[in-house]
Amino acid sequence: MPELREGETVEFKEQWSPTALEDLAAFANHRGGTLYVGVSDGGEVVGFGGGDPEVRRIANQIHDLLGLAPALRPVQLEGREVLEVGVEPSVVPVACRGRYLVRVGSTNRTMPGEEIARRFMQRTGQTWDGLLSPWGPEEADAEALGRFVGRARPRLPVLSEGDPPERVLENLGLLREGRLTHAGVLLFARKPQRLFPSAVLRAARFRGTLISGERTFDGSLWDQLEGVMEYLRDSLGVEYRVEPGGLGVDELRRQEVWPYPPEALREAVLNALIHRDYADPDDIQLRLYPDRLWLWNPGELYGGLTVEVLRREDHPSRLRNPAIAQVFYYAGLVERWGSGITRMRQALREQGLPEPEMAEEAGGFRLTLLKDAYTPELLRARGLSERQVRGVMYAKEHGGITNREYQEVAGVSKRTASRDLEQLTGWGILERVGETGKGTRYVLKGPGRGQRGQEGATKGSNGTGGSHA
Repeated sequence: MPELREGETVEFKEQWSPTALEDLAAFANHRGGTLYVGVSDGGEVVGFGGGDPEVRRIANQIHDLLGLAPALRPVQLEGREVLEVGVEPSVVPVACRGRYLVRVGSTNRTMPGEEIARRFMQRTGQTWDGLLSPWGPEEADAEALGRFVGRARPRLPVLSEGDPPERVLENLGLLREGRLTHAGVLLFARKPQRLFPSAVLRAARFRGTLISGERTFDGSLWDQLEGVMEYLRDSLGVEYRVEPGGLGVDELRRQEVWPYPPEALREAVLNALIHRDYADPDDIQLRLYPDRLWLWNPGELYGGLTVEVLRREDHPSRLRNPAIAQVFYYAGLVERWGSGITRMRQALREQGLPEPEMAEEAGGFRLTLLKDAYTPELLRARGLSERQVRGVMYAKEHGGITNREYQEVAGVSKRTASRDLEQLTGWGILERVGETGKGTRYVLKGPGRGQRGQEGATKGSNGTGGSHA
């Protein structure tokens, strides 16, 4: 059996005690876990002294006081028998002596009231965005509804631009019993923050200890999406490339060049707006760093999803706010079957950028987009040796690298340099330019070539480095 340590799913008890019930309840309220009776807090195996009657007593106590059906079995650790008590995650919150606890790291914390309510809603099939608000249809913005109908008709032909707001809202399931649902408020009410103050997105630019360009985006979710995308256009330094569309000067076309694919940015913001936990008092946060974009929304992954599952092309769709997601789908901004992350990854790959980093963090979900695919950390993660990393970084800085330069930078023979460069070419990191022989030069492949990469590629055949400021 592998070495065990106390943590998010493991707890030690030298002997059975009432506090063990708290640990099991906390496990059940999180991801499940295992308690070992007969192991001290320090990890010393002292053994479980009870027999079958004691095991049955413990099982009955867990069932009667927690309502759980544990899996109990004796196991051998370091030559001694200990009792292994395992519990699965519970759909409904599990109380222990009137308290709802949840496992955080290796400790038990009191579950917030909004989380308890959310768990019970989930059990009864309700969702937060489907609950009724105190607002009536008069709070809805008729112009915003009209714009939505125009966008949604291809996917929802039952709607007509002449329909009154109440009918549109009812057809969308956003108006019941004369009251807007929470989703209806966030999507179509004028200034939803009067009812939900934390339903905003905050953004800023970070450079070292300096913070600039702070903005708070409020209004409807449509307003926030549009405002944030315009903010990103201005803050990321979007450039323009002029391309001929025909033979005449008037036919020149201006093409935007974004440091990140705009479709990936749109998917990231949409995911945050659609999947965030609106019962949480925190807001969505967007941070722009010189080398990355950091986006965090309240609420960990929903419905049993994990980061590992999200990385799969065929991952299932789990919706915390299905009514909000459905309306965005009708508007043609999202697709079904959880394809947003997949499309984002594809757009990043096509622009030569790294995979997005995803993590559950501080009670929420963090997404990080990296501007540069060629950093030492990412190169090492791809399996490059230290000398290959040095060679790639030289090529990035000088616009390319020759075999002789690689020999000097890496401190290797010509034969080893040739083998390394061929390997880097085969991995799609470098590409060969120029004639075979002394004129051969290797440059970074695709976007992300660094400050001098583009000009270095054009000057590579003569063996000299370019200088593009």
